[in-house]
Amino acid sequence: MKVAAADDPGQTQKDDARRGEAVLRCRDFNVRYGTAPDSVRAVDLTVRAGEIVGLIGESGSGKTSVAMACLGLLPKQAHVSAETFEVCGTDLAAADDKALTRLRGSEVAMVFQDAMGALDPSMRVGRQIGEVVARHRGLKGKARQNAVLELLRRVRVPEPEHRARQYPHQLSGGLRQRVAMALALAGEPRLLLADEPTTALDVTVQAEILRLLRTVRDEFGVGILLISHDIGVIAQTADRVAVMRDGEIVESGAVEDVLLRPTSDYTRMLLGSVPKLGERARRRPAEGAGGGTDLDGAPLFVVDGLSRSFRARGRVVHAVRDVSLRVGRGEVLGVVGESGSGKSTLAKMLVRLDQPSAGRLEMNGADYGRLRGKRLKAFRRAVQMVFQHPAGSLNPKLRVVTSMREPLAAGGVTGGEARRRIDEVLAEVGVPPETAGRLPHEFSGGQKQRIAIARAIAARPQVVVLDEPTSALDVSVQAQVLDLLLKVQQAEELTYVFISHDLAVVQAISDRVMVMYAGRVVEIAEAEALFASPAHWYTRALLEAVPSPDPRDRPESGAASPPDTGDRPEEARGCVFAARCPRAESRCRAEAPELSTLSAGHAVACHFPADREGSK
Repeated sequence: MKVAAADDPGQTQKDDARRGEAVLRCRDFNVRYGTAPDSVRAVDLTVRAGEIVGLIGESGSGKTSVAMACLGLLPKQAHVSAETFEVCGTDLAAADDKALTRLRGSEVAMVFQDAMGALDPSMRVGRQIGEVVARHRGLKGKARQNAVLELLRRVRVPEPEHRARQYPHQLSGGLRQRVAMALALAGEPRLLLADEPTTALDVTVQAEILRLLRTVRDEFGVGILLISHDIGVIAQTADRVAVMRDGEIVESGAVEDVLLRPTSDYTRMLLGSVPKLGERARRRPAEGAGGGTDLDGAPLFVVDGLSRSFRARGRVVHAVRDVSLRVGRGEVLGVVGESGSGKSTLAKMLVRLDQPSAGRLEMNGADYGRLRGKRLKAFRRAVQMVFQHPAGSLNPKLRVVTSMREPLAAGGVTGGEARRRIDEVLAEVGVPPETAGRLPHEFSGGQKQRIAIARAIAARPQVVVLDEPTSALDVSVQAQVLDLLLKVQQAEELTYVFISHDLAVVQAISDRVMVMYAGRVVEIAEAEALFASPAHWYTRALLEAVPSPDPRDRPESGAASPPDTGDRPEEARGCVFAARCPRAESRCRAEAPELSTLSAGHAVACHFPADREGSK
């Protein structure tokens, strides 16, 4: 495989000749760490040039160990044995350090989950790609520069000359992942290992990256091993799939055979755990608990004209613009939108971790900004937050019982009474109370998230703000956490503000859903109405981008959405979505639409709402 212009006939013939050639062959492959039992056992796996093989399974199933072994990057205490273990014709069981060094980059490369962590933050992206081009292809000067720009073009980075001069932090998440893909392809590998490359991305950006993976397969002719716990990602991308559980492959075959006609109970369990659009686990809102813009009774939260601006490099960035809403007692309000839409900034202001630049926030009729002393302490107990990454929000040096005592002590609950409450909430979230003396690293990811939820509800708050609480979890663990959140919400009579970019998860748990784009609220409605008949064109774009777990729903190649430029429409005079909207007219670019009521409880900020046209 050579990175050449797409119309190079000689290169096309060479790529075509290699299609179908095995670039990864594992037979009876095993990995053991130290003296422990084998963590990967008897794995048989083949990846051929020009195909995508999906590898799915829960955390700890051994997926990443397989990928790291293909690069020779397992830790020293790992012992690998296999009847056959070949990568691009190299026997890895017999390869020395020099052979592995030659293999990495030039024959096999990896795209990691966290593109920001894989890219050097102090180096322009063009230079980073250029270093790989020079090392593996020997190009210098103008030839190297041209190769870098061609790679960026072929992974669909807009304005490659401009982007090549930027640093990673100046790019959006989608553009960073494209640059990481170009970096991996710069050495002309025949095998690409993609380890959860879309987990942290929004659905619209995720759809672009999945389309890019298919393009890379077709245009570059590489074999791709796609590792993911997202069955929708595998269904929409892979040609074949293997399912791993506890270090073993329990089922493999063509993607349609495995996902539509599974023979393994474990595969059926995984498929049954996937939240699907159109399925609703959440009860309808109780009378007086919200469910519309006109709430019965006094609302718990009132947000009026809320805005938050930041000054960056001489210009003003509007993170949240003129947001107004009311949240009822016992309601679950879902908040969705892409990265940069203002969801997390809004969440921080709701819990008073950040102050608004303008507007008013009230809880139980009291103005946030005026709370002091005892009233502020009472507010802190009444409003709690659960973060996306529990490992980062739990102190790694403190035992769980100590971390959970802190919010209780702030409310004056100590001693035996505090320990009884800790045991009570741990049991409520499904964590054995006798494990409270352990450190966070001794728990799995799902258990850590349960502990974070237990800590948030320990002081008996009225409101819990949840910021992407399930995005990093496996589908089965995610389903358990969602069930847990609903059970706790009803048992403790809580109000939730649930932030996520996973629309199926939001639909499963929410009473109402608020859609944000570029800091503004563009649509808000009861969950059932919004998902059945979205009125804003951005909401429709989000729904259409959700990867279906049915491989028969795979979109035709070439149906591209507008490119992710990474630029926010800060200075737009009209509708912030006009540049991406298929329905935009001159009025949309000149006049910003106000949030107006379409029907009871359904409001939209659009001059030409979709449902008025009878379109679906």
